[in-house]
Amino acid sequence: MALSKEDLQQILQLIKTASREVINEGKKQTKSFYQATERRLRAYPELKANIKRYEADIKDIAHEDLGRSADIVIFQSHSGKAPERDLEELRQEKIFRLTECLYRDTKEVQEIEVALDYVKDQEYYKIIPMIYFEGKSQREIEQQMHCDRTTIWRNRKALIAKMSIVLYGADAI
Repeated sequence: MALSKEDLQQILQLIKTASREVINEGKKQTKSFYQATERRLRAYPELKANIKRYEADIKDIAHEDLGRSADIVIFQSHSGKAPERDLEELRQEKIFRLTECLYRDTKEVQEIEVALDYVKDQEYYKIIPMIYFEGKSQREIEQQMHCDRTTIWRNRKALIAKMSIVLYGADAI
């Protein structure tokens, strides 16, 4: 059975519509990876500060004298209840929770640093730390880089797009 011209036109129109929708969805996803990369860059300084804080907290807890703390109650065997956890178990539990946070933030920092290393040799790389880590204004960046707003915007966008591919792979294309 042969298709009529009208049927072929309808099929062609459906294919065009579906193609447009796929392309638009891909653009939305690419935009979300771009935005996710920006969020990660903005969080980078705080993550590095968290790592230092977690390391210091772990060191403090390891040396903390939990036996003299008024906040911790130990049940004696004659109280009718078995002790739930001893002091060393409480110490290890605290250290374990902090170690999980330390590992998570360290892994995130390492991933961001891999993406930063990928673009560090680019001419306008300095834009990234100025915007995301130092919080400089557009005008300050223009003055320091000796270029206009459009150049900064265009190069920032290109750098973030490259970093998105490093962070998210082919999904970011």
